[in-house]
Amino acid sequence: MGKGQQRGTAGNTTPAANLGQAHRILIGVVVAGALVIAGIGFAGSYAAVRELALKKGFGNFAYVFPIGIDAGICVLLALDLLLT
Repeated sequence: MGKGQQRGTAGNTTPAANLGQAHRILIGVVVAGALVIAGIGFAGSYAAVRELALKKGFGNFAYVFPIGIDAGICVLLALDLLLT
């Protein structure tokens, strides 16, 4: 086995070492697409929650409140995945 290679439990190289260039490009496209979708979702969510918070009388806090809500969702989702 060459320098820098890792062996899995069955003596094979790790799955990451078996990825070809096409797979790496596809992963990059998927990650970029996911970031675009997340950005669109965040923008829509931010606008809707901010407007609702302004109507409910949150004052200047209404501009940061949606960020806290979205951050809380991300943290709880990560916690759920970790515990799963």
